[in-house]
Amino acid sequence: MEFDLQRLVIFLSVFTVILLIGYSYATSRLIAPFELGTFQKVSLWIGVVFLVLLTPSAYLLSLFFRETQWQKFWAYSAFTTLGFATILVSFVVFKDLGNLVWKGVIYLSDLLQSKSISVASAETEALFGSEKFGRGDFLARFSSFALLGLAGGLTAFGFYQAKKTPTVKHVKIKVKDLPDGLNGFKIAQLSDIHIGPTIKGNFLEGVVSKTNSLEPDIVAITGDLVDGTVNMLKHHVSPLKNLESKYGTFFVTGNHEYYSGVIAWIRELEDLGINVLLNQNKLIDHNGAKIAVAGVTDYKAHTVIPGHRTDPKQASLGTESAHYKVLLAHQPNSIFEAAKVGYDLQLSGHTHGGQYFPGNVFIHLFQKFVAGLSKWEETQLYVSRGTGYWGPPLRIGAPSEITLLVLEKQS
Repeated sequence: MEFDLQRLVIFLSVFTVILLIGYSYATSRLIAPFELGTFQKVSLWIGVVFLVLLTPSAYLLSLFFRETQWQKFWAYSAFTTLGFATILVSFVVFKDLGNLVWKGVIYLSDLLQSKSISVASAETEALFGSEKFGRGDFLARFSSFALLGLAGGLTAFGFYQAKKTPTVKHVKIKVKDLPDGLNGFKIAQLSDIHIGPTIKGNFLEGVVSKTNSLEPDIVAITGDLVDGTVNMLKHHVSPLKNLESKYGTFFVTGNHEYYSGVIAWIRELEDLGINVLLNQNKLIDHNGAKIAVAGVTDYKAHTVIPGHRTDPKQASLGTESAHYKVLLAHQPNSIFEAAKVGYDLQLSGHTHGGQYFPGNVFIHLFQKFVAGLSKWEETQLYVSRGTGYWGPPLRIGAPSEITLLVLEKQS
């Protein structure tokens, strides 16, 4: 197998259980205000089970079967539905939490006004409605329809944002004591393209064309290029051979390469003329100055292939003569070791900037560096929001990007 079948089964099993819990909760809360007959309830819950199985089945089809129009339709239906459901479940949870907090505020307020617990409970029930009263309440029914409409509208907007060709984001990297020869050095960064079930070669062709128009000195691809095996996706990745830059294209592995048969993908990318950096570097002479382009394996690569443990220090070996050192590292968390080694700049991705609600809210709980330019100790860090997307074809509040980073001497 080109991928770890055991990991795949465990992932899809856990994922399916999570979907079942989330979909069931949202459905039960949304239909609570309505009186449904037995046939309607049975039909509804059959539909819920169907939607739960839609996404894992679409993913499996993309892994094991050649692309057809039917499969493409199935994939788009499954992953768009997943995005809609994610947003809807989040809305339902936030609504219920809001109601719970508000009831608590009213209850405590009544207690502070020296009312008895029974009176406070009665008034709270009158204000919000008991479960029985709420089923026939117009506002509760309206709320269910409103949440469905809002989630649907955001899904449509997010779909449009995700499927258009990414915009170019220009970033100036101010560097003190930068050699004149490196002033204006241009790096085009692509990250998290995720060629797979719903992102194909035509999308990548547009990305390549727009990247070439920037006339970069190098192109850096910071991981998560694919979601699937070489056997199924190699023809969709082939447009990368058309990338044009002065010194070539450099690639580092992301976590998703390790789910997709990383060794085969490394060989395939090298065949396309791409420099794959596995804790390695390349020195580039540019206008009389030297810039080191180093790259590390994914931060968690060793959990799949022990010999691929990420190592920024090893990647820096032989760069002592470089005037400026750039590290390509898929996950932003590599910055802590990169700073110790003495890199000037790290380019990362992985976070997608949260991609869409509620991800762009909760991502800050798990990642210190989410998007944009920041600094840790003496090392600057740029985190791309990603060029493609993962899973649901949605982008809300975290637009995809092709990044053009330009080194500039700080005056």
